[in-house]
Amino acid sequence: MIKLTRRTLLVGTSALMAASTVSFRALAASRTYHALLVGCTEYPALPQRNWLIGPKNDAGLVHEYLLKNVPDPVRFAPENVTLLAKDVPGAKGLPTHAAIKAALADLAAKVQRDDFVYLHLSGHGAQQPEMVKGDETDGLDEIFLPVDIDKWINRDAGVPNALVDNEIGDAFDAIRNKGAFIWAVFDCCHSGTMTRAVEVDDEFERKIEFADLVGGDEAARAAAIKTYANTVASASRGLDENGARKPAFNLTPTGGEPITKGKLVAFYAAQTVETTPEMPLPKGTTDAPRFGLFTFTILSKLAENPNVTYRQLGQAVLQQYSADSRTRPTPLFEGELDARVFGTDKTDAVMQWPIVIKDGEATIGAGLLHRLTPGSKLAILPSALSSLSDAVGYLEVESAKNLESHVKPVEFEKKPALKLTDIPANAYARAAEIAVDYKLAVARPAATNGLEKETELVNSILDELAAAKETGFNIELVDPGKSAELRFAVMRENAIAGAAGDATDKPALWFLPASGDVTLKDGSKPPLIIIHPDDRQKLVDATTRNLRTIFRATGLSRLAAASDYKPEDVDVQFQVKRRDKDGLEPLQASVVPRVSPGDEVHVLAKNSSDQLVDINVLYVGSDYSITHIVAERLAPQATLEEGLLAFTDTSFGMERMIAVLTEAPPESEKEDLSFLAQDGVASMTRGLGPASFSDMLADIGAAPPTRSVMRLADKSGPKGAVMIFPMETVPRA
Repeated sequence: MIKLTRRTLLVGTSALMAASTVSFRALAASRTYHALLVGCTEYPALPQRNWLIGPKNDAGLVHEYLLKNVPDPVRFAPENVTLLAKDVPGAKGLPTHAAIKAALADLAAKVQRDDFVYLHLSGHGAQQPEMVKGDETDGLDEIFLPVDIDKWINRDAGVPNALVDNEIGDAFDAIRNKGAFIWAVFDCCHSGTMTRAVEVDDEFERKIEFADLVGGDEAARAAAIKTYANTVASASRGLDENGARKPAFNLTPTGGEPITKGKLVAFYAAQTVETTPEMPLPKGTTDAPRFGLFTFTILSKLAENPNVTYRQLGQAVLQQYSADSRTRPTPLFEGELDARVFGTDKTDAVMQWPIVIKDGEATIGAGLLHRLTPGSKLAILPSALSSLSDAVGYLEVESAKNLESHVKPVEFEKKPALKLTDIPANAYARAAEIAVDYKLAVARPAATNGLEKETELVNSILDELAAAKETGFNIELVDPGKSAELRFAVMRENAIAGAAGDATDKPALWFLPASGDVTLKDGSKPPLIIIHPDDRQKLVDATTRNLRTIFRATGLSRLAAASDYKPEDVDVQFQVKRRDKDGLEPLQASVVPRVSPGDEVHVLAKNSSDQLVDINVLYVGSDYSITHIVAERLAPQATLEEGLLAFTDTSFGMERMIAVLTEAPPESEKEDLSFLAQDGVASMTRGLGPASFSDMLADIGAAPPTRSVMRLADKSGPKGAVMIFPMETVPRA
């Protein structure tokens, strides 16, 4: 069941908490919080092209967050946090195989029942032919690479000093056998089969080829690589026997466990056939350091709302990926997902922080991770319990780091700017508005040999469209390879790896995701327009239509990253009915299920509150089409239960079911979002400052000039929330 609670906002999911006779605060006072943070960047045994930058930054950022920003009364004491990384303050050594194993063994020796253990591993993952035949269903061992790995020589030894999946599982079991709870995050990948059609300057995939891990003479290397290739060719890549995605490390049991064993939650950056990137983050920040996308997104979502379940946190990560136009990678989440992160209380998480005034400057302990940027407004409140109407003044963010912001008093909301000396002692700063930037960053196509004239034509059209008004979209052009949500490429389909034998050789303008990947398998294909150099206007019109379509679809995902609505007793559950099976299976917002033509989606929504609530359900296809399925007003205690749609074979790829909930003032008209419906982007293979949530929805269709700002204190318009349920459509086997 997917449930929106008061502070989960967009992180709607089930939160079924086991009853407990011991209060959380009593438990937190008695338990010890431990952490092991591993960041592997430099690998002396590997070519330098395989070295990374982001993992040590991941480890450092997590280290700072655990020591300074976890919610009370959770406390990670410095002596209980082990950091293994190179050139990171507070590190206790390099992340070698021996050091990691020793740290895990030390945890197993000292943890007590009900202790909490956080484990974070950032670096390279890989696959190798299984060391023990029959040990893995796909014939491959998933491995994590400490910095002191050596070359693979034979199957019996595997990659020397690598941490093998079974080895990791045994170490985790030793900790859990003591009754401790483990949350493990793996920001690494193990294999990748995607084809990158355009280069992305500021992204680096945490991917390493097996060939780079193999040592020995030329004949031995060739034999090893052939063994690996044959194993991969016969493996069920990334899927279990039921066709569901499988995690890299098999850490959770398939059967029952002793009740005395500690529970486990595991977050994986990607499925076993995907890569995961590191990049400068936050986007748009000058000289931003490189972080793993997965690590940074987890921490940013956690900083915004720390009192969530692991399932809700996983859903928030997926929604942020969707808002950033990322169709890959596909993070995986498993284990006790309905437990609360760090075991916290189920309480209201308010975006507010103590104001610290020192040496004539004011700071707060929140920053870019909390979506605070220069210009963000915060209300000055006398205490943490004050309401926004009690604001004595306002602050504006002058500069922001990941976990700290410098602020200054400003005139806002008809209140004058206070002097720092007039800010009350023990005052708090609370976020006063939510801003959603709708501008779509678009990367120009890079020059392609033999297609220079076509590329020049496309760039001239993009210049024209970026400067035009009343286009129905708002784009910002960036150079090829720079950070962008949408990437253009000029190329011929038959030049793409994996193209079908009948692929065309006609030059085309391709619309690619942020990663620049192009996938031609499982029936999917990115949108494209055939270029006719002698008909410029035709290309202008087609590009305009496609950009308008993409802008509207991505705008709806952007809105899912912000909301001021707190529906307390509104449950929304989507269910999938498989074509060849009876019964309905829940569609969880924290996983990405695979569906095929003939499968159906049903909805069950119940308004248990005493307020009127409007619900709209839309479906966003992989071709950016938006299908408006239902608009209903739910009276208090009313239920909506019906079949919504059946999947067809008109498009395949990453698609999204979206539920939009809006508060309905008495005697108001029903919120009907059918105006957002649109056809998809055609592919050659198939034919400032609105005050309410409703206004922000309208902005998606009207293309605001820069961004929408929704005042959190505003009561004049209906509130709302957007819930995204991603899924992948694939041809039926």
